[in-house]
Amino acid sequence: MRVCIIDPVGAKAGMDYYDLLLSNGLVENNTKVFLYSNFDYNENVIHYKKIFFNIGVSKIAAITSNFIGFFKALIDAKKNKVDWIILHVFRAGMFDLFTFSLVKLMGFKLAAIVHDIESLDTLTIPIIRKTVIGVLPNKRIVHNQFSKIQLSKSISSTAANSPSVVPHVNFTSIFKKYHSNDSLLQSLRDNNQVLIDLDSIIIDLIKLKKPIILFFGQIKKAKGLDILIDAISQCKTDVHLIIAGKLRNENWEKYSIQISSKNLGDKIIPIIRHITDEERDVLFAISKCVVLPYREIYQSGVLLMAMSFPVPVIASGLGPNRELINDNINGLLFETENASDLAQKIDKLVSGKIDTNQLKNQALLDIEKKFNYKEVGSLMVQVLLK
Repeated sequence: MRVCIIDPVGAKAGMDYYDLLLSNGLVENNTKVFLYSNFDYNENVIHYKKIFFNIGVSKIAAITSNFIGFFKALIDAKKNKVDWIILHVFRAGMFDLFTFSLVKLMGFKLAAIVHDIESLDTLTIPIIRKTVIGVLPNKRIVHNQFSKIQLSKSISSTAANSPSVVPHVNFTSIFKKYHSNDSLLQSLRDNNQVLIDLDSIIIDLIKLKKPIILFFGQIKKAKGLDILIDAISQCKTDVHLIIAGKLRNENWEKYSIQISSKNLGDKIIPIIRHITDEERDVLFAISKCVVLPYREIYQSGVLLMAMSFPVPVIASGLGPNRELINDNINGLLFETENASDLAQKIDKLVSGKIDTNQLKNQALLDIEKKFNYKEVGSLMVQVLLK
């Protein structure tokens, strides 16, 4: 079987890791893989072409590159006699309608990996979304049972065309070098140059042994950052919060006003920009935990990434999070949108009342067993051949 993954998002939102790990999982299951995206990759495990040039350019240039890149990818896929085209779905808007339709017009079978059942940050036209997700794909793939139930409701699926669950691959291969090398992990904590680039005040917090917690990833309303800020104001421990990530259809001013109004200026370090891979690793290494205060989510890559590092996680009790986190066993859950409950969980963890080593070890064991790339690749092949 020959499979082609076309992803114009790629390195813009960390999808490059997912694409490569999924590709490697498919290769491990005797599948020829062609991948087209926007990042640099020079290994020979898969057939890869950097065909989208949409990073660090104007919006018009990025859109133009996305359209031209799609045409080039499909022409190349046709030349290589690809059986299946795999596309990611987040917004299900006009661009997706165009690309999905083009895939079908060119005679390919289409598998859609539906990451967000409903767009969490953009208004979409219902008829377009239903066409993109419910009509055009030959296969619809989601990452968990919660998403399967929600998608089945939205497209009125029958047993015959019900979405298939293929878990999101873990990220343990990225962090494996730290798992058995304590000195390498310590070198992250001692990397003053990266810490200065992030914010020099972090070095002082580490020297003073102040507990640091981390909010990591894109900042948008559904991510519930305001809930976490409110929780920090209620914490009884001397905890400090680092907010690291880019804004997504949001204005930082409202968070800045909230921080000022609660007199948290000396408790919160905002780093509102793209975070490099090296900076991410350093932030994970110095943090007591990663907090995911989400209001809505269908699947969290940050959650899987934190558990893969591993760093302890405190997450809201949404369905998708509960499918990954066993409360007090491999992570902590709090009542969704309840800042007081979140504050209590943060205090409990940073004050040493929780065995964080047990949380980390169990998290790593769980995701290595359930979300390894070979198993995910096998499940994907089964779905496509079914």
